[in-house]
Amino acid sequence: MCTLTYLLNDNGYELFFNRDELRTRQPAIAPAFNHQLNTIYPVDPDGKGTWIAAHQSGLSLALLNFYQAEQAVNNSNYLSRGQIILSLLEDPANVIGRLKKMDLQKYMAFKLCIFASDLSKTNNKMRSLQWDGKVLSEVAESQPIISAGAEFALISKIRKARFRQIISAEKPRREQFLTYHNLQEVNPHLSVKMERPEARTVSFSHLVVGEEIEFHYADYIAKQEFCCRMARTFS
Repeated sequence: MCTLTYLLNDNGYELFFNRDELRTRQPAIAPAFNHQLNTIYPVDPDGKGTWIAAHQSGLSLALLNFYQAEQAVNNSNYLSRGQIILSLLEDPANVIGRLKKMDLQKYMAFKLCIFASDLSKTNNKMRSLQWDGKVLSEVAESQPIISAGAEFALISKIRKARFRQIISAEKPRREQFLTYHNLQEVNPHLSVKMERPEARTVSFSHLVVGEEIEFHYADYIAKQEFCCRMARTFS
């Protein structure tokens, strides 16, 4: 389970991402700058990939599992979905074209959210592509974007309702998004910052893309916070 939201600003945008994982999964490695890809991203040690990344151009990618379309076969037959973002960032100017040429049969179902380098209040089209195990299609997504392997309908309903309560439709602000992503319900398994016997929210990523790029990362397991910055390249 994961929750993704975004805020559009005058000269860029911000991403907010709660990563929910099984307690048996290894802790992620904090975000760092990859000089080969010119990208900042955290690393999942199990799959050697990532779920969120920011390129020096201002392009950002975020990937969520699409549990509702997952194939009923052994997961060991598939490559880690975390490798998809790293592969796409080898050609950041042609992310969608590269994705369409990939052999997606090697991966379980997913949703990929693409935040263009020129995304802002005045250019506000975030793009989302969905692989359901058979077909890759572009889909319209409303905030928050949610991934959940259990009780999806109920969790989605509650998280979307809380989003409407907390985030101002007319004047959304960063503080509102931070409050939302730290939200804990009376029933913790339904929370945006969730907790179940077998899983929990393990980290929070906050990307700020403006004149420069900032990647703020909170590791809830290690109880540590990190921040990476890089100069932005404008074409």
